[in-house]
Amino acid sequence: MKKPSVCISPIDWGLGHATRCITLIQSFQELGYEVYIASEKNQETILKEAIPTATFLNLRGYRIKYAKSGFMLPIVLLTQVPKIIYSIINEYRWLKKAQDEFKFDLIISDNRFGFYHKKVPSVFITHQLNLQTPFEWSTRLFQKMLYAWLKKFTACWIPDIQGPNNLSGILANPEKKPSTKLWYMGCLSRLIESNNNKAITNSYSKVFLGILSGPEPQRTLLENLLWTSGNKLNIKFVMIAGTPTNKEAYQQNNNATLYPHLAAGELVQQIRAADYIICRGGYTTLMELIPFNKKLILIPTPGQTEQMYLGNLWQEKNWALCFNQENFNLKVALEEASCFNFVQAPFLVFSTLALKNELKQLTL
Repeated sequence: MKKPSVCISPIDWGLGHATRCITLIQSFQELGYEVYIASEKNQETILKEAIPTATFLNLRGYRIKYAKSGFMLPIVLLTQVPKIIYSIINEYRWLKKAQDEFKFDLIISDNRFGFYHKKVPSVFITHQLNLQTPFEWSTRLFQKMLYAWLKKFTACWIPDIQGPNNLSGILANPEKKPSTKLWYMGCLSRLIESNNNKAITNSYSKVFLGILSGPEPQRTLLENLLWTSGNKLNIKFVMIAGTPTNKEAYQQNNNATLYPHLAAGELVQQIRAADYIICRGGYTTLMELIPFNKKLILIPTPGQTEQMYLGNLWQEKNWALCFNQENFNLKVALEEASCFNFVQAPFLVFSTLALKNELKQLTL
């Protein structure tokens, strides 16, 4: 008897969309699905490391670039609209051909707008039903456009907790919901299993762990900022560059180590040993860090409204401290963090059983 099959494709906007799919993919495998993953470059490297038994298909990403300043980001993104439209059309056509060859039973798109099939149940994963923009009129416009586009999908799955005790505020829990069937999945964290593995021993103690990701050139700008500042303070720290295909990025001196990438178990080891975690505050990173109950220092990507909103929200709830990159001072941030009243964010774990039940509803 032929196993059911699923094709999953995360957008290449940082590594978070790929890493949060890992737990979902593993659950599909537990349920007996044959898993196909459509991706490229860094996302493919991460997923191959975590899910070596999946079948990988090469699909071009959106390849979005950021500006060096947050002020210029809207203009830079606007100039890339034709490239985004091309990517959406390309992935839609690619999937039609792939479906003819592989006969998928289910399609899963993590924020890839063209990754759906008219004759196959297709699911869109997002935590942004209410994308924040600098202007209220454009925020409402984008929401209307998103809700209209979601009608092309069978369902929308949201990696968050439904209701007021959620992690993303109005991003995933807006007052007005789309007509598309919604499922709040809970928190997707690939690090839970590794965190529960007591056989992993702590690395040497360090002041902070810097976790970097996201589009260039902002990723490199933050890497240089933390590396230079940390070495000037003469403190122990570790940084993870989020560039798994660039092995030459490794650096080390008496105080610090910069890794291009770490597997889940090694990453957990470094998280446990750090007093503070410094990161962008991307949604997936935040979900993964909650179970460790670490003191979080967030530096949102300049101009990226989602991270800026999440940073402010998490600081209001005392789940994290948030600083602007433009005037960020590492010494000041660590001093403020040392006396800040951190509170652990809520965490509702995603489960394979819940997925199984949702798939029954989906087929109905």
